[in-house]
Amino acid sequence: MPSPENLVLYGPPGTGKTHATMAESVRLCLGLQSDDALLTDETRRDALRAEYARLRAEKQIVFVTFHQNFAYEDFIEGREPRPLKDGPGFELVTRPGVFLNIARRASENDDAHVLVIDEINRANISKVFGELITLIEPDKRNGMPNALSLRLPYSRREFSVPANLHIVGTMNTADRSIAQIDTALRRRFVFRELAPAPERLPEMVDGVPLRRVLTAINDRIEYLIDREHRIGHAFFLGEGGKNADAIRATMRDKVIPLLQEYFFDDWSRIAAVLGEVQTQGGSFLRCRMLADPLGRGDPRESWSVLPVFHPDAFARLIGKAVSAEAEALDDLAASA
Repeated sequence: MPSPENLVLYGPPGTGKTHATMAESVRLCLGLQSDDALLTDETRRDALRAEYARLRAEKQIVFVTFHQNFAYEDFIEGREPRPLKDGPGFELVTRPGVFLNIARRASENDDAHVLVIDEINRANISKVFGELITLIEPDKRNGMPNALSLRLPYSRREFSVPANLHIVGTMNTADRSIAQIDTALRRRFVFRELAPAPERLPEMVDGVPLRRVLTAINDRIEYLIDREHRIGHAFFLGEGGKNADAIRATMRDKVIPLLQEYFFDDWSRIAAVLGEVQTQGGSFLRCRMLADPLGRGDPRESWSVLPVFHPDAFARLIGKAVSAEAEALDDLAASA
């Protein structure tokens, strides 16, 4: 049995954390090398998903999502009321949580088990793990040199974490910066960044310079906010980037709404990220000026996403000069 792993995969939205989690979980369960073809070959993604599903069905892999209301009682153990069989009323019965259940299964055999914690940064880690934050350290697992155990608060049973139980967490850095993560968690986990990888995209798709588009967007986001809010390449993989129409749809339905969230509807900054050459949009966005109906104040901007993007929208985004045909369309639109 290899040394137990505590791993957190972190990065902005769309950087492939879901796929990486599947690959890591299957690798740990099957004892594969990190360069095994099942994990790295793009043509074997379906086989990887099938193996991941099989291991989940056999409960060697267990998946849980943390959220703000997730508690120690959900993760380790708690108590729940159950009606009395011989009359009115109820009794409190100790109920094992997600972690305790998989730890017990792992301790019953030598097979590797993996607990996947999605959105690990969204719960209060100190409260959820409680005193077990110490027991998950690799050298303090059952059978390891510095093994520790403790008595659980509800069941009063002695408990130690088996060495064949691995923990893989995911973290969306757009929700919470890695710098804000509980220091106890950071000391006990390996943090591996999954960054946007424009090199995984085609250079050109139907005239759209896709790699340069993603790079330009992310450079501007990093300058205006930080690197943890960049846009992942996975938005444009597969169906999202198969042709120019799909890329436009991805921009309209996913990327621009995400920018609205990032910038709290500060449309001037959204326009800057999209490389709008005019202060009032024209490539991806439209800006109308609204007059004060009372006639007392200054006009106000009203922004919206264009139903049809400008023909040279992506060229403008990366800073290239627009074509003469596009300039003529601009002049026509201005005179209309």
